[in-house]
Amino acid sequence: MSDRTTLRIRQKMMMRFLLGNGDEIAPHIKGDDKVSAQDRLSIYKNAYRLRLREVIDTDHPILGIYLGDDLFDKMVDGYIDHNPSHNRSLRQFCDALPAYLKEEPFFSQHLQISELARFERLLLSAFDAEDRKIATQDDLQQLPTEEWLDLNIRFHPSLQIFTTSWNVVETWQAIKGETPPPPPLEQNNCWVLWRNNERLTEFRSITSLEQIMLHCFLRGDSLSVVADQIIEHVEEALAPQTLLSTLNLWLELGWVQQLSSGKQVTNLEAMPNKQP
Repeated sequence: MSDRTTLRIRQKMMMRFLLGNGDEIAPHIKGDDKVSAQDRLSIYKNAYRLRLREVIDTDHPILGIYLGDDLFDKMVDGYIDHNPSHNRSLRQFCDALPAYLKEEPFFSQHLQISELARFERLLLSAFDAEDRKIATQDDLQQLPTEEWLDLNIRFHPSLQIFTTSWNVVETWQAIKGETPPPPPLEQNNCWVLWRNNERLTEFRSITSLEQIMLHCFLRGDSLSVVADQIIEHVEEALAPQTLLSTLNLWLELGWVQQLSSGKQVTNLEAMPNKQP
């Protein structure tokens, strides 16, 4: 057996030990008069779990405050046991945390907890999104009038849509502002999260009409199709101004990466939509 194969086997043994699935690695660990082999293993295992705990705490600081020490410990221990890290990067370690909290018997009794975790994950996704140029209001104005009906929008990679049935954003804001959070309240809300030009993450609630427009553009509908959709919700005479004012707002906020039509592409690099 080659040294490389032996090393791979030992690594798998160590990983199984860290995940609580056996201690066959123990005979291959050397101890001494000061620290036994078992103590060495215990120290390593504790350090491993402590590092994962730090990741959860760093990624979800508001959730940790909301839960308090005891419930946070319960969540951390359960999540590490249920979702061991399988990625070399710890950035993805907590991706499954909202789903875990939604399904775990104790935490699933309080669904706002899962939603609060999901909101914090989306904040991280918005912040970590790749850099791309953004379209401007000038780009829209320069598009020939005859091409407007074929207009398509591609959004900046940082843009995330968060729909929730709880007042978790208000809870997050209260805790962030060091004020008591409101009691859990069931209410349907839709928010957009994005990273602005100063590389700061922002979020704002959006109307049902903006939701319709966003989802239409995200699935690749042209401006003419979107116009037909919103006529069902606003007076036909108001539809053009509603579309224009909303598009200008999105451009001002930095949500739009690219404007294009069937005949022309703006000066921005073309790339596929990335739906949140």
